[in-house]
Amino acid sequence: MRGKRLARSLLADLPVKVICLTAAVILLLFHRVTTLTERFFSVPLDVSTPSGLAVASAFPKTVRITLRGAEESIFPILEEDVEASVNLDAHRSAGVYRAEVKVARKGTAQNIEPLEINVEPQEINFTLEPLVERRVSVVPDLRGSPAYGYEMVQSVVSPPSVVIRGAKSRVQGVNALSTEEIDLTGRTSSFASKVKLILPNTLVRIAGDASAEFRGTIQESVVARQLDSVPVLPMDLSSHLVLKAAPAAGSMKIQGAQLAVDGVRADQVHLLLDCSVVRRPGQYVLHLRPEAVPNATVVDWTPRELSVDVVASGK
Repeated sequence: MRGKRLARSLLADLPVKVICLTAAVILLLFHRVTTLTERFFSVPLDVSTPSGLAVASAFPKTVRITLRGAEESIFPILEEDVEASVNLDAHRSAGVYRAEVKVARKGTAQNIEPLEINVEPQEINFTLEPLVERRVSVVPDLRGSPAYGYEMVQSVVSPPSVVIRGAKSRVQGVNALSTEEIDLTGRTSSFASKVKLILPNTLVRIAGDASAEFRGTIQESVVARQLDSVPVLPMDLSSHLVLKAAPAAGSMKIQGAQLAVDGVRADQVHLLLDCSVVRRPGQYVLHLRPEAVPNATVVDWTPRELSVDVVASGK
């Protein structure tokens, strides 16, 4: 009798009891959901490709990770302890494939419950092409100019060429790699520096060191300057003789370092008329030579000869 009463008591109002139990479970789940916290960050995407093939299509280099769990559990997790990867090793021929992004835990992310990990995007399309290599030249990217009066007379980049590798369609269009910018602005001396090589896109890689050594030789600029109205001065003329008329001015071309040539003044240049052969009054054709110019070289002058009349000075 006691058992029957217990059974009747348990079965009494059964629908109401089921509804109440269901509501309690729902409330428990709702409480659990509402007490969980979300955390977001991005991690690098590691893509594994089969031997002899390479990815030819652009794909995200990072993926978005969502952690969902108890606040005190998920915030101590280090980002590097959540890894995202795609494995394409099963594909042996070129083509377009859709692959799932898989997430793995390690370190601080292990043994944490409850913990939900979601990744965006969940799947990615990849185009695989044959992997090829090609040797291309290295071109320095020079910007600016040396200081006034200086110039770069030689530049050397080492190595002069490198081997790049990647998907066939990505490598075929590359003929040269540029270095990062090399600033020449205001330089007055030779220099050397290690510079990075700039890849045309992330799907092309360099087989070896992704940098080069650049050496630039900078020297003072050598320039020429034409000087007109250069005075002609008689030299070694006897004191009892004079020129009947003052000789016309000539011209001179000098050469040297830019700053030195720019600094030559008009009163520092003369053409010297050699009168050492003149012994008596008369008409002579005499040679001219340039007077030495400070810090510069005279490369030409005119006239080279001059016809003059020499008369007695009356002394």
